[in-house]
Amino acid sequence: MRNLLAFFFLIATLACAQTHPEYKVEKLAEGVYALIRQDPVGWMVVSNCVFIINDEDVVVVDTGGANSLAKQMIAELRKLTNKPVRYVINTHWHDDHILGNAAYKEAYPQAEFVAHAATREYLPAKGIAARKSMEEGAPGFAKQLQAAIDKKESLAGGPMSDEERTAYESDIRLVNRYLAEVKDTPIVLPTITVNDRWTLYRGGRVIDVRYFGRAHTSGDIVVHLPKEGILITGDIVMSPIPLVGSDQSHVADWSRTLERLRTLQASIIVPGHGPVLHDDRQLELMSRMFMSITQQTKAGIAKGETLDEIQKGIDLNEFKAALAGDSTLKKILFANYVRVPATASAYSDLGSKSAAAQ
Repeated sequence: MRNLLAFFFLIATLACAQTHPEYKVEKLAEGVYALIRQDPVGWMVVSNCVFIINDEDVVVVDTGGANSLAKQMIAELRKLTNKPVRYVINTHWHDDHILGNAAYKEAYPQAEFVAHAATREYLPAKGIAARKSMEEGAPGFAKQLQAAIDKKESLAGGPMSDEERTAYESDIRLVNRYLAEVKDTPIVLPTITVNDRWTLYRGGRVIDVRYFGRAHTSGDIVVHLPKEGILITGDIVMSPIPLVGSDQSHVADWSRTLERLRTLQASIIVPGHGPVLHDDRQLELMSRMFMSITQQTKAGIAKGETLDEIQKGIDLNEFKAALAGDSTLKKILFANYVRVPATASAYSDLGSKSAAAQ
């Protein structure tokens, strides 16, 4: 009975998801296509992905947060070319960027999987623990969101806006699909690891895989196509609201990493989440924000303040206004995805550096 219910739950989830556009295919250059997620801004996210179609093969960057989604994208790829996928590059280790790996491995058995060395180390250990935590916590959170929808009450208090309701309905759909599929989705480890730089030459195309430092995680890599002026950043860059993990991100290093990315002077930037960018204003804004958080946290530590005291006193109004505007939903996300975890991340990083210096 349990398996039968799970089957119908999966079918219902996928049928519901199909009524909402998953992604938009954008041609960035000859043979280069971005698959940009069309979800409303919310708590639950799935990564953007990219196809790089070369003379004889294909390179895929990130694979999304579900096997079923990856199979959709593979079908989309086969509309564009019958060339095989030779390499799958994962920009970092989070499930919404890697869960589709298994579908690509099944469809293209000869494909190699490329990621930072820290990603290979993380996935079979901390990655499994993080996945279990998500499986345990997500159902309760989805119920909380549904209760808010039913009551028409904003999580910030007061009546719920249409933006919030639409976002939470999307969040619930994505959570349900994740839970329906994750248990049966194997982890596919990198077969090639990168510590600094790894470059592919495909005819006249250069595909440069680079590590510029810690940021969203300790194992973030980017894919740079210098001749096309295209930079695929993973979650080092996101919009509208960056996603920061208090125990996985490295805010004290993030600004410096972003400034290194800016030196590439890419004219087309594919972020981990959000629309394709055609200038570096989001990178500059995020860089200034993380530098401000780091400096304010450092000043608080020097005064002997606790993390709680620093979080209460930190001033991020300029950045909240720039990233969230007048949106109640985005303000909620900013508080929960930036203000609290970013300060905790900077506090941890700076404390570690201070201890190392002694």
